[in-house]
Amino acid sequence: MSLVLYTWNTPNGRKISIMLEELGLRYVVRPIDIGRDQQLKSEFLRISPNNKIPRSLTKKPKAARSPCSKAAPS
Repeated sequence: MSLVLYTWNTPNGRKISIMLEELGLRYVVRPIDIGRDQQLKSEFLRISPNNKIPRSLTKKPKAARSPCSKAAPS
């Protein structure tokens, strides 16, 4: 599973980065330049309908299976 953080260099945006670093989690940063209104673009609004940053998403690998998807042993 990978974590994607959509953020900008603002106090609220940095808080999440600090937390992720403290937890030792791997993540990828996707900058959203709020000075250029990138938070209002349709690509970003699909993942954050209220156009707020920071926003994080987890992406499961395509071949991932749910722990519950295995049949119980008989």
